[in-house]
Amino acid sequence: MEQGNNNHEVGTQASAAYDHSDCDCFGCAILTHGREGLIYATDRIVPLEALVSPFQRDNCPTLVGKPKLFFIQACRGTKLHRRMDVTDSTSSLDRSSENSEAGMGEIPYRRIPVQADFLFSYSTVPGFYSWRNSQEGSWYIQALCIVMENYGSKMELLHMLTQVNRMVAYDFESCSDEDFTEKEMPSIASMLTRYIFFRPKKPDIRG
Repeated sequence: MEQGNNNHEVGTQASAAYDHSDCDCFGCAILTHGREGLIYATDRIVPLEALVSPFQRDNCPTLVGKPKLFFIQACRGTKLHRRMDVTDSTSSLDRSSENSEAGMGEIPYRRIPVQADFLFSYSTVPGFYSWRNSQEGSWYIQALCIVMENYGSKMELLHMLTQVNRMVAYDFESCSDEDFTEKEMPSIASMLTRYIFFRPKKPDIRG
């Protein structure tokens, strides 16, 4: 959602009302300005919850038990990240990935909380600015695209988002002067109940 939408509530409700029976998960990317818990739309500021609640249980029955993923590029406050120099003894990129899922099959009629199976990947931690390059785009979205493109079909989602966190934290910075360096630390809030792999969907061969 670039800078929101005049009919954001209608749009989210329409998406929630859509029949997602043939979908394995739902994903939403929001790129805009914001404050903690708030998203800037074209016409007004709206709570993030207003965009999320239409996809909870009774509001969107065909997504019950399926992952609902929100990737949010927006400021969450006005604080600035400060640099801290550390010695890193680990490799810059862990290329290992899990090759198997947990084997958690869906069981019909199981009671689950309305907040279950949501994931929020934020470009920054609560209270802080989120940064972008005027030519290359936001640091978080750059890193997310790079990691998804390289590992999207073979690495579990939370592992990929950890790589995104690391890439933004270690590889991106904007220097104002020798004493102050602008940094950024993405964050993840996961209520997922299973592992997620974006593997090619097998065709349905049932007659």
